Amino acid sequence: MKRCMVAVDVQSFYRPSPGMISQINQLTIEFPTIATLFKHLEGEVPLGKLGKNQPRDTSILINCTNVHDKYGFILPEGVIKWLKEQNPDEVLIVGGMTDGNVIAAGLSVFQAGFKPVFVPVLCYGNDWYMHTVTAKIWEVEIGKVYQSVAELRFGGM
Repeated sequence: MKRCMVAVDVQSFYRPSPGMISQINQLTIEFPTIATLFKHLEGEVPLGKLGKNQPRDTSILINCTNVHDKYGFILPEGVIKWLKEQNPDEVLIVGGMTDGNVIAAGLSVFQAGFKPVFVPVLCYGNDWYMHTVTAKIWEVEIGKVYQSVAELRFGGM
């Protein structure tokens, strides 16, 4: 099975756990990977007007040279174009803000005609409740949820 990985906003501003970053970095060796880096342009997405925090430190934390700036929730066209060139059987979505950015990325990948998959331990969010709810929504509406990296690699137990 051919897989690719999209790492969504794994950047220092959101303070993801070192363990998660390490696991994602291990997978970048196994799967072709593309990453997004959330940046803010008030004209693109008016976070200030909407009362939301704007990321200030936007350094990426994973080993990936193919990085596309992302403004808002939607994946950049360059990411979808890259996926079409890879033609994967599944697209692993990992990264930040599960209840917003990760689910939006999954929907973008699904709408582009690919099978998005999700491993909750490779994602982070605002709180555990929303993270858990998002995992269930993903499973019902978007695609496969693997419960661990081992299950992703070797199938169900």
